[in-house]
Amino acid sequence: MINIGDKQAALRDKIAVLAERFLQRCAADMATGRELLDKLKGGSAGAFKEMEQLAHRIVGTGSSLGFHSLSTHAVSIERFAEAQSPDAPPDPEAIARLGEYLAQLESEIDLLVQARR
Repeated sequence: MINIGDKQAALRDKIAVLAERFLQRCAADMATGRELLDKLKGGSAGAFKEMEQLAHRIVGTGSSLGFHSLSTHAVSIERFAEAQSPDAPPDPEAIARLGEYLAQLESEIDLLVQARR
């Protein structure tokens, strides 16, 4: 018979593995985010939608795994990108602000990765 303590320990281990994979994916997503910023600088307003979607994935999964500070930073990106017009050339100030939000998110990811080592 399996005891409850063993089941809880196994569940904690599975969640820890999922959390580790999620943080690794987030680190890779930051490279994608920088590429999207470059697209915006090149005039591709459609990259705002891609940035919104990237941030949305981080918000949901981060929240589910208990990474609330990470989700908070990603929400800033998601909402800001969502508010931008996909039909107008990207505004340099908006791109700069989005770059700041992305840098804050990346710093938070780095902190979480370091804390888990």
